[in-house]
Amino acid sequence: MAAPCFVIGVDGGTEGLRAGVFNAYDGTLLGTCSATYPTYFPAPSWAEQDPESWWTALGTAVRGALAAAKVPGESIAGFAADTTCCSVCCLDADGRPLRNALIWMDQRSSKEAAEVAATKDPAIKVNSGGRGPVSAEWMVCKSRWLKSNDPQSYHAARYICEYQDFFSMRLTGKMVASINCASVRWHYDCSTPDGYALSLLDKMDLQDLAGKWPKKVLALGEIVGGLTAEAAAHLGLVPGTPVAQGGADSFIGMIGLGVVEPGQMALLTGSSHLQLGMVSQALRGQGIFGTYDSAVIPGLHVVEGGQTSTGSIVHWLKRTLCGPDVTYDTLNAEAEEVPPGCDGLLALDHFQGNRTPHTDPLSRGCLVGLTLAHTRGHVYRALMESVVFGTRRILDNMAAAGARPTSINIAGGSTKSELWLQMHADVCNIPFVQTAENEAPMLGAAVLAAVAVGCHPDGIAAGAQRMVRTARVIYPRPEMHAAYEPHFQRYCQLYPALAPVFHAAHTSTQTSTSAPEQQQQQQQPQERQCTDEKSKEASRGQSVLQGIVAPSILAADFSRLGEEVESVLCNNLRGWVHVDVFDGSAMCNGNLTIGPPVISSLRAAHPAAFLDVHLAVDEPCKYVDAVVQAGASSVTFHLESPSLRGLTLERLKAGRHGLPAGSNGQQGAGDPATGFVDNVEGARVLASYLKSLGVRVGVALNPDTPETWVLPLIQEASIDLVLAMTVNPGWGGQSLIESVLTKVSRLREASDQFQRSIDIQVDGGISSTTASRAVASGANILVAGSAIFSRGRAAPSKDARAVSYANAISAIAEPLSKKGYAVQ
Repeated sequence: MAAPCFVIGVDGGTEGLRAGVFNAYDGTLLGTCSATYPTYFPAPSWAEQDPESWWTALGTAVRGALAAAKVPGESIAGFAADTTCCSVCCLDADGRPLRNALIWMDQRSSKEAAEVAATKDPAIKVNSGGRGPVSAEWMVCKSRWLKSNDPQSYHAARYICEYQDFFSMRLTGKMVASINCASVRWHYDCSTPDGYALSLLDKMDLQDLAGKWPKKVLALGEIVGGLTAEAAAHLGLVPGTPVAQGGADSFIGMIGLGVVEPGQMALLTGSSHLQLGMVSQALRGQGIFGTYDSAVIPGLHVVEGGQTSTGSIVHWLKRTLCGPDVTYDTLNAEAEEVPPGCDGLLALDHFQGNRTPHTDPLSRGCLVGLTLAHTRGHVYRALMESVVFGTRRILDNMAAAGARPTSINIAGGSTKSELWLQMHADVCNIPFVQTAENEAPMLGAAVLAAVAVGCHPDGIAAGAQRMVRTARVIYPRPEMHAAYEPHFQRYCQLYPALAPVFHAAHTSTQTSTSAPEQQQQQQQPQERQCTDEKSKEASRGQSVLQGIVAPSILAADFSRLGEEVESVLCNNLRGWVHVDVFDGSAMCNGNLTIGPPVISSLRAAHPAAFLDVHLAVDEPCKYVDAVVQAGASSVTFHLESPSLRGLTLERLKAGRHGLPAGSNGQQGAGDPATGFVDNVEGARVLASYLKSLGVRVGVALNPDTPETWVLPLIQEASIDLVLAMTVNPGWGGQSLIESVLTKVSRLREASDQFQRSIDIQVDGGISSTTASRAVASGANILVAGSAIFSRGRAAPSKDARAVSYANAISAIAEPLSKKGYAVQ
């Protein structure tokens, strides 16, 4: 029996990154961890990410996976990652990003895509057999846009490459390309001497681009190199650990689904759908991409279809049109009560354009046939049906070109809905196979790592057959296929009928946008290039944000608390008072302070005061109703609170919101390897509930909690305030932790890019000396306790104390005024 061998597979997706530790022989997943990163949408159809956030997430996820698997880093034999494709990066010679990456869903280069198609170069044979169109997602299109619209980054870049290549460079110090990414998105052809489409680059005035691309192109599973010491330290692994060449997430998902032989097809679902079929020979056809020679398995070809918006459109309905108490189970139950065809309601799933079969970035989503008789369940099912109809439309195109799958292996978000899963089988009239491991791309990356280190010397296909297991098969029902057929035919008529409307709307928008506005739009995503920092600061200072000093009564003399509060309110022009509620739990390091009765007394004595309540407790849900009823103006709770895990509105209202079993109040707060993915979902629920009670909502982060976990809540406008703790919660008089100010700076940068006027509050160690550094980092609310109250302790009278407090508040507020915030 072979000795245990462990490998790490990483799936770098659209919304975040997931790492897993696997048994390299049988594919058993031993432990996993996720980390998220933000996406910025600076203009319609634009989508960007910061490559540094990918790197940060990678370290968090890999360390967390090792901890979850209880496998030490020195026991890991190999590593491989898949990533999104085509997410285009501009890097300097050291692999550092010069600007945000244009990620795969970014459609801004639609004009350039049309120019690529117009070249009629032989390389575009993979775009509908040379007839086009070419997708705006692809490498050459985005590179041409960069050269025209961001020449500074383009010409400064030593490398223009992929998310995948960025990881290879950071991990090993070697800049190489993946044959997978290059074949499927760069017009690379391994059957030609040059590989790269040099004639296409020449026609697009991109002769210099080939010099910015990696010189070496590796096959999947080939060893890129060993981890550098810096990368190993970041991941918690051993220097020299082999890194295997990965590729595009969905294509690596084919391996993780066991799609390694002709006649098999993978359907990867999530925010989007991707159909990838394995065929034995090259074929071309209208409305399909490919085939791609040796892009996954040497000697075999891959045919591709894809839908840009699938899971994202059902999430759109839930997020924008449903309350926080509405779950996917609720929506699925309502949809099951609706017959196929939704009583005449049809949807078009092109919310972010269409990838195939129309390859039209200007197409848009729609609902057709709405009546007053239609319900939420009708709309939800219509969206589900539109996605499945889109998949069937793609399969029909592939069949016409000669690629007819006998079965489809499916993975991803849509498999969580039995209704949607069966709908796929019924509409497409093909058996759907669900594998035991739903994280197909991550498992596929693990297969590549296992092959690279010799666990499967007979190759990728054999390795996949050993490491991938079938769980069940969903068979189509003939009677349901017949029931869907007329509605599918009606769906096929929607795009031809509506395309002129979409294109006319785009033309109208382009015409009505002035040249200065267009220039401004082009400059928005280039945050890294902005050299006029004073202009940025001035515009920030003139926003709706206010500069606020919030005296923390944690440092007040509790024997005369009412008098202390009155003294600071008399001289605090914003009327804020920061009220810490500590209940002796782990979150506040065992300290006990005031509770709702004192808040009620403060409200009665000071009806105009802004009572900024900070719940530094393990179970904030126990107190929210009481503090709001007592008179809180704002309620801030900790994202690390363990009771947020698994929180639903039903549990909250029923009072079932205690600590998870076995937690003993220990969340692992501040450990980046632990992650707070479940807590973020619980925070959404609690924030929505608090807003329904009419108070402002804040989320607090302990000093060592990454800011990335709160970014989704900022982007969604779920919260009004982020409290960055610059000391450990629980006790006053601590010194400010300077490293937190870097986090504050990143929070402000993210909120600006999200175009959210979020209040950023810092609490701990604030004085007239440290206030300027906190404000320079991006804070606009300063919580100060000892720096205010300690100054007046020795004053001989109430009036003297009030004067002392006023002087302290003014000194702390001075940096806010200099920054440009209104403080009166």
